[in-house]
Amino acid sequence: MDSHPYLPVLLQIAVVYMLAAMSPGPNFFMITQLSLAGRRRLGAASALGVGTASTIWATLAMLGFATVLQRIDWVYNGIRIAGALYLVWFGFKLLRSSMTRNGDGATAATADTPDTPLPADDAGAHFRAWRTGLVTCLTNPKSCAYWTSVFATMMPAHAPVWFCGIVIAMISLLSAGWYGSVALMFGTERTQRGYRKLRRPFDALCGAALIGLGAKLAAER
Repeated sequence: MDSHPYLPVLLQIAVVYMLAAMSPGPNFFMITQLSLAGRRRLGAASALGVGTASTIWATLAMLGFATVLQRIDWVYNGIRIAGALYLVWFGFKLLRSSMTRNGDGATAATADTPDTPLPADDAGAHFRAWRTGLVTCLTNPKSCAYWTSVFATMMPAHAPVWFCGIVIAMISLLSAGWYGSVALMFGTERTQRGYRKLRRPFDALCGAALIGLGAKLAAER
């Protein structure tokens, strides 16, 4: 079967997803803060977690499970409330951290937002960063609604399995690539030096943003 008719569809989905990914949201703020507070690899690990969750949501939507999930109110609302609570909890951690720093900008390290760069071989910290990215994205049921609507409006009827596989692979690569780029950008030495000077207000800003996003998610239906 000729693959050319599917190329415009693939490009459409890619553009729509990238526009959505580039708009600041929970994933962006979480990866930015982890990259600044630790080292690049920590942010990259969280970006992979977001990429994993995006792939899961897109696959569920492709298989039709996401539509079923949206119709089971208690499951959908349970995921939504859990995601909102997680964002608020993470935001409060950042707010508390920004208010308890001493004069030289030092603070006690936490599992998710370490104060000092982590050793390159700290696999446990990298796993926790990956898990943070995974949970942040996976507990946001708006992703479920998003992919369901994207596929409903853009996917051709009776699309072949190979094309569905390409779409899922593309989403996975775009997600990990974009958020990985964010992690690399905010994980440079120069950026981290600037962050150390503005650590308290920046952490407070990220914390407030995450709390606001969590409250918005909890209020939505």
